[in-house]
Amino acid sequence: MIAKEIFEDIAAKVSGVISDSPLKDVEKNAKTAVTAALSHLDLVTREEFETQQQIIEHLLTEVASLRSEVERLTQQA
Repeated sequence: MIAKEIFEDIAAKVSGVISDSPLKDVEKNAKTAVTAALSHLDLVTREEFETQQQIIEHLLTEVASLRSEVERLTQQA
């Protein structure tokens, strides 16, 4: 996902800087730890989020309309 792509980009840049130093093992361990941490998160893309947001807005409009209709029908009874 997007977070993984960002992490891989950062990791590539850091890797280039420390490829010839003893920090290589630290970078490898840090990458493994961050990847493991990110895999436990339930992340969604911005597009998925916006789609769900539109669905919720539509459903809220429908609920308001149905409440209005129920109120109208209750008053007629």
